[in-house]
Amino acid sequence: MYEHTNSTRQARFRSLRPLLPLSPLFAVLPAAILLWSADPVRAPIRTEELPLLQEQAEEVLPLLVTAEQMEKMSYTDSSLGEIKWELSQASLDELNNVLWEYSITTPEEISQFLAQAAVETSGGRWLTELGEESYFQHYGYTTGTRGAGYFHLTFDYGQMAFSTWMMKKHVPALKDTPYLNPGSHSKGEIREAYYRALWSAANQGVDVSRYSRIVYDPQNPATGADYIAQAFAWESAAYYWRIAGVKEAFSAQSGVENTDIASKIVGGSNWQSRREAYLAFFPVLNDQS
Repeated sequence: MYEHTNSTRQARFRSLRPLLPLSPLFAVLPAAILLWSADPVRAPIRTEELPLLQEQAEEVLPLLVTAEQMEKMSYTDSSLGEIKWELSQASLDELNNVLWEYSITTPEEISQFLAQAAVETSGGRWLTELGEESYFQHYGYTTGTRGAGYFHLTFDYGQMAFSTWMMKKHVPALKDTPYLNPGSHSKGEIREAYYRALWSAANQGVDVSRYSRIVYDPQNPATGADYIAQAFAWESAAYYWRIAGVKEAFSAQSGVENTDIASKIVGGSNWQSRREAYLAFFPVLNDQS
């Protein structure tokens, strides 16, 4: 039995002998298959590149405003009563993002920006303007175009200008779309620029619904003021801060004089409350301890 088995093994060995020169190929074949199934081959990372790559991976913009600071920025206004910020984590994240993106970065600038936002919305409690339709129409707008966001962006042409800004900013195919500032262009010009942007997007097959919904459509209640409050509450405020030139209008000296400048440009009432908000916020944000 042993001899039979042994002779059988020898016969099998002789039959495999012609394949022996190919044995190195068989050894590397599984590795080759694994490589082919992986991502495209990349050049190896040199040792000297590792610190730079690690630094890039770890580069995260610091928070300009923390949840702890927002909590400390609660105060009692002489006419409005208690002002306490009501922000979700998502809202706080959006705030920090737009502060960096729109270059509102110093304690003075952030304090002035938040002072306006706090009084306009009672610390984020009212992200759309309160009132009845008759009240809104008395001032030339509607429920759909009433004030929305932290600066209560108002009017249909204001929405159209903001929508055009956002399309130009976020849609690569529309980067050359002209943006018209409401401070120096007529309502008709702004309306025409907005519809030209929509026409260009349609011709290129680009979906801009995320930004076109900024403009109120009577056939779609989930547009206009309510949509701005839900999707772009902080960015609509930072946008207005930028296009109105609030930062550039400030004096070099920190203080409530800058608050009055901002209040005049933003256009809200109750300037004293805005001063009190600034005076409550600046010490918190300027704390170097």
